Amino acid sequence: MTWAPGALVRHRPLPRRFWPETASAAHRIFYRGFGYDGERRLVSGSAFLPAGRAPEAGWPVVAFAHGTTGLSNASAPSRSGFARLERDHIGRWLAAGYAVAATDYEGLATPGPHPYFNGEAVADDVVDAVRALRGLGHPIADAWLVAGFSQGGHAAMHVANIATGYAPELDFRGTIALAPAACVADLVAHLTADGAGPLSPITILTLAGVAVTHPGFDPADTLTPVGAALVAQAAGATLRDMFRAVRGLTNDAAGTTGVAGVPDVAEVLAAVSVPVTYLDRPVFIAASRADEVLPFGPVRAFAAALREAGASVLDAPHDSASHAGMLAAGHPGALAFGLEHLAAEAAAIEVAAHRFDLLDRSRDGHLARDDYDAFALRLARSLGHAPRSPEAVAVRDGYRRLWNAVRTAADADGSGTVSAAEYRAWAARESHRDGFAAAVRPLAEAVIGLVDADGDRVLDRTELARLLTACRQDPGEAERTCRALDANGDGKVSADELIDAVRGFCIGEDRPGAWLFGRF
Repeated sequence: MTWAPGALVRHRPLPRRFWPETASAAHRIFYRGFGYDGERRLVSGSAFLPAGRAPEAGWPVVAFAHGTTGLSNASAPSRSGFARLERDHIGRWLAAGYAVAATDYEGLATPGPHPYFNGEAVADDVVDAVRALRGLGHPIADAWLVAGFSQGGHAAMHVANIATGYAPELDFRGTIALAPAACVADLVAHLTADGAGPLSPITILTLAGVAVTHPGFDPADTLTPVGAALVAQAAGATLRDMFRAVRGLTNDAAGTTGVAGVPDVAEVLAAVSVPVTYLDRPVFIAASRADEVLPFGPVRAFAAALREAGASVLDAPHDSASHAGMLAAGHPGALAFGLEHLAAEAAAIEVAAHRFDLLDRSRDGHLARDDYDAFALRLARSLGHAPRSPEAVAVRDGYRRLWNAVRTAADADGSGTVSAAEYRAWAARESHRDGFAAAVRPLAEAVIGLVDADGDRVLDRTELARLLTACRQDPGEAERTCRALDANGDGKVSADELIDAVRGFCIGEDRPGAWLFGRF
């Protein structure tokens, strides 16, 4: 039997004490998903229905991504209930006429560890909860938004990266991020800057959580015995447990002072931060200058960077709300944003014309590593591969190698980005050299591996059509691309033929290499 992500496995009534006041029905749901490693996982969550008669098209949906609750099974909101402020926030969406699908995230109340602050790992859990909600039999529309708070804001921004490709049968309208922990490294640096300052449970949970999906990383290597013991405890603890455990302790006592600057730690924190890249749906970000947990400056800088990368971003600063208070303070703006984009026609996907413009979605004349990482993740997720599956890892490594080759050879001014002029000079210089094929071959072979059902290391027409569809080509366009890629007319496309097509694309020839960079 096919393991269809989002398929509803079972459901039961949610205890009444867990219901928002405005809910007319509430279910605890269990649905199929995939873990970060690509293994099948059962995921749990909550589904809430508003009162009254559904619109003709059904209730639009908000997929709610919750804030930090901990790493233990007892941390799952469907099992122990949402915090009051989150429950009230969900109630406001219900009162406005939205159904709400709220995942617990993988590893909370279901088998497997919870990959805390790994948005790539849980983004599909958020989307699949919407699919599971539709399986309950209530009138549900195709249109949906994602709304996340704190850790959930981090998850929501990762949903924004993959939603349209991962669930093309749904009509994704945009992302709402309230006090989002988008820049995990900045958050940890803020919490650990003062050695004599109080130790935050968020710091300990973050170190324990990122170790789940980075098995070579051992936070105990940089901590005191007290800190190492706390990290071990956090793996099975709720947030409330950890508040009690760190009471009276300082960063110095745990060895966490300045930990975000330790090279091994900095590497994994950078890996789980949200990439700055073009997004094909609008974003609403709200943060407060008075937030006692999340530093305000990095959130504003993140929003500005997204805007510079070509995303449509509405940035809503607040002056006096606390971290948890942003659930209420940010909701009026979030609701207005949601209503505006639900009232609009189904969002169109803008596609740049060709060559450098397709890669440079910001149209600022520069390429950066996040662009390549985003292409890799979106392509893998569009074809159903989890972020740590061998296929997805190979594709990401292929795009990363290509970026490193371009940056190393083309970044003449050492800025860390590649301008249009630098890119064109590199393409003209390298396209006919062996180095170009060496740079592109790992990517070409990895992309073939995403859809190579028979393992022959070439793509037949069916496999290639599936790949091109994931890259947003319509059937007619995909057929033309198939014919153009099959240079020798044998009915199959090899890595060499892909490399040749990419070479032509890069130097501006009328060749079918653009699809490899997707229409995301």
